[in-house]
Amino acid sequence: MRPEPRRIARALAAVGLLALCVAVAQPRNPRLAALTPAQSEALQRRVQAWEALPEALRRERREAWQAWRALPAEERQRMRAAREAWRALPVAEQQALRARFDMLDAGIARGWLLGPVLGADWPRLHALFAQVPPQEREALLEALRALPVQARDDLAVLAQRTPPQDRDALRATLLAQPPAQRAQWLRSRVDP
Repeated sequence: MRPEPRRIARALAAVGLLALCVAVAQPRNPRLAALTPAQSEALQRRVQAWEALPEALRRERREAWQAWRALPAEERQRMRAAREAWRALPVAEQQALRARFDMLDAGIARGWLLGPVLGADWPRLHALFAQVPPQEREALLEALRALPVQARDDLAVLAQRTPPQDRDALRATLLAQPPAQRAQWLRSRVDP
């Protein structure tokens, strides 16, 4: 189940607004100085609208924007294309897809922030990566994105076989493998 592109677009717009808020706070910004009075006024209204949002919603939108910026360019392009395809659907189909997404477990739904590739694999990898310490997150995402499909499939099998108390060790061992050998290492663990 893919996330609703409209929701992603709203989150991205909000994060773009956040970036503008930061820029507004910086004096002598040449981009801001170039705004017409009408543009400056419109920007101020957007900043005020952003600041009026509940903190939880602003946090959610910031997280979505950060996730978007972390995606490889080709995945962002795929998501833009998905947004356009979604917009072309009849409203009833859009609503049905939205309802299906809203019914997902929150942890699985958040996995879609990882983009179309890892988001699709997230339900199978969730158990292994759901409780990763923040300092390990970037290295793990980089490793996951570099794995070919078969290796992610093998890792999903290992995620299901690994008891919770052994998951930290599995992640550490995976990262300890040289990147070029991770797929082979995973294959040997699944199919000895």
